[in-house]
Amino acid sequence: MRKVVLSALVVAFFAHALFAIELPKAPSGFTWQEVPEIKAAFLKPDGWFFKKENSKGTLAYFITKEDLTSNGEFATGLTINVFHFKQDSAVDHGKALIDQMATQHHVKTWSRAFGPFQEYGCELKDTDASGTIMMHALTVANPKTNTLYLFIFESPAADWDAAWKLGQQIMDTLAIDDQI
Repeated sequence: MRKVVLSALVVAFFAHALFAIELPKAPSGFTWQEVPEIKAAFLKPDGWFFKKENSKGTLAYFITKEDLTSNGEFATGLTINVFHFKQDSAVDHGKALIDQMATQHHVKTWSRAFGPFQEYGCELKDTDASGTIMMHALTVANPKTNTLYLFIFESPAADWDAAWKLGQQIMDTLAIDDQI
């Protein structure tokens, strides 16, 4: 199990201030991809692509190695889904999503509280007709706003070690506003 250290969440706990001032300098090889509609920013490796979608009330963002405009698919990258719940608990949904993945793939999960956020995560391997992929899944729930963020970084298993070096840096440095 990898320890998920969301270093930017230390800053993001006060993220409303982040967007009033400049974000910290991005690490070498990355730029900040700002997402103003959710008052968030994510590291994007140089040369990678960004796409956003809004479908049935779910906001989806993609930071991918492959350009999604050509065929709508990618092999390596991060998917971010943002859900705003009116009645159901974002924390319960976040835990249930990770528990479901863990049950289906027989992997261990981890969790921790950080400021107002509750995090649940797992790392898994999945094989189907197209091949084997590795996935690192993390839910970050804000019970104060009843918002759930689902982060899934994935890559073909053969490329995982190199891809995860970038993915881990992205996943460890999330800047999200605790007011959203």
